Amino acid sequence: MILVSDTHLSRAAPEAEANWDAVLRYVGLAAPDLVIHLGDLTLDGAHSPADLRYGRRQLDRLPVAWHAVPGNHDVGDNPLPGGPAESTVDAGRRQQWLDIVGADRWSLTMNDWTLLAINAQLLGSGLAAEASQWSWLEGQLGGRSSQQLTALISHKPVAATGAEIAASPPSRFLPQQARDRLGGLLKDKPPALVMSGHVHQHRLLHLDGTDHLWVPTTWAVLPDEMQPPVGAKRCGVVSLEFASGTSPRPEFIEPDGIAQVTLVNDIPDPYHRLPRGLSHAAPSWPGGTGHS
Repeated sequence: MILVSDTHLSRAAPEAEANWDAVLRYVGLAAPDLVIHLGDLTLDGAHSPADLRYGRRQLDRLPVAWHAVPGNHDVGDNPLPGGPAESTVDAGRRQQWLDIVGADRWSLTMNDWTLLAINAQLLGSGLAAEASQWSWLEGQLGGRSSQQLTALISHKPVAATGAEIAASPPSRFLPQQARDRLGGLLKDKPPALVMSGHVHQHRLLHLDGTDHLWVPTTWAVLPDEMQPPVGAKRCGVVSLEFASGTSPRPEFIEPDGIAQVTLVNDIPDPYHRLPRGLSHAAPSWPGGTGHS
């Protein structure tokens, strides 16, 4: 399996497509059984259905099966204190994802593993879809056998140490109330693995019996002055296998031809130059002055 995240694909971002082309070549050679996209498929799908259609066409270029979950730049962000309404998830934006890209929550069974993927952007929204997702997740978790291992898939990271969460911008992790409710659902049998994107850094954090895998961006990392490093700031993908009776061993891979791009230093910040909705919506970057 190959994990990709934060591709930020758009006709307005040729450097994102160039790196995606490198990913496509690697997937063609590696021939995994599946590619999972962990969100922020598009540069501005939350405001541009054209970006979502473009992102879907790029996913369809993959030579293998794929699944995806939306990120904040695809459907809008979780409601944040002081955050602009025009950048917050709503029912219409979610429906655009469903209509153009596909399901925003799903489950897969692979050997002894159950993979549960959620729309992290719904959490805290109060939308009917959020309540439906909680009911679905409770049902999925309640139906597990004692032998099944669980991997949770979320665009945003689920957990870190208390000190790290307190020092991070509120947009980086799932909202506190959602983290508490999720923790209650999982307390009797925590997931062996949580996979997320969003932060544009690669990291493997071991916390309370769960491995938290952060999948890197394929597009661009953020400069340190915007976002302090807590993991590896490299563009790439992650490979891992879900085999019976064993824990996956993630391998970070930089496909041949992928460029190591740093936002602002190598390319302009598109969210402050595009003459459309997101440029005026104070977009939520996963950390840093002026972007949190």
